[in-house]
Amino acid sequence: MAFIYGIIGGNPGDEKATGTTQLHPLGTSMVLPDGRVYYYGFANGAITAGKICQNAVGIANHDMDLAVNTASAGDKSLAVTVGGTAVTEDQYKDGLVYVNDGTGEGHTYMIRQHDAINSSAEGTINLYDSDPIKVAFAAATIVGLMKNQYHDFIVYPTTGTGHAVGVTATDIADDAYGWLQTWGPAAVLCDVAFVIGNHVRASDGTAGSGEPLDRDGSNENEESIGVATLIAPVTTDYGMVDLRIRP
Repeated sequence: MAFIYGIIGGNPGDEKATGTTQLHPLGTSMVLPDGRVYYYGFANGAITAGKICQNAVGIANHDMDLAVNTASAGDKSLAVTVGGTAVTEDQYKDGLVYVNDGTGEGHTYMIRQHDAINSSAEGTINLYDSDPIKVAFAAATIVGLMKNQYHDFIVYPTTGTGHAVGVTATDIADDAYGWLQTWGPAAVLCDVAFVIGNHVRASDGTAGSGEPLDRDGSNENEESIGVATLIAPVTTDYGMVDLRIRP
């Protein structure tokens, strides 16, 4: 099946399509006629509608300071030595490898494919042909691996371990594909009554829910997901939030 990467147009209701067969590349963006925006992802755990979600938690033995071979500019693959946690086949497909220190630091590359890698072993990471190594690696170059942010998304925990990637448009089963809304009006689970016209953040009291973001409060640095609108909902109800996560 040939996938087309990028932005697609959708009809109202398309955002509620789910299933175990992948229909689009992870991260495909869908825009509805009224301007609401959704991104296609794969759920890690069953998640009901209206829940704030975050990207998969990073793996300590994969996420930074991994030794690599001395790749040359133009190479379309690199050999990475992971820590004491094995990597499954294509675990990081369509994710990113980034150079966190050494020669070439600051560069990020998109992963096309990789085989399984044993714990504390070396394996080959293949890049997209259009995204080869830009700056040659040296002996001291070290990298990290990050999953596609829509692969294995989870309910946003009460203490964030990543960043918000959207709000579920409908119920999504464990290990199923579905759409996360990131922009425009959405029904969001409420933990503490929203204040109309004020920012909403992920709650630290109930996973996947929202509460007001108080810029003068103890959680003033928490990530904002959007602005409350229409009416202030009460705890356990769902209220409308104009999402501002990703256009």
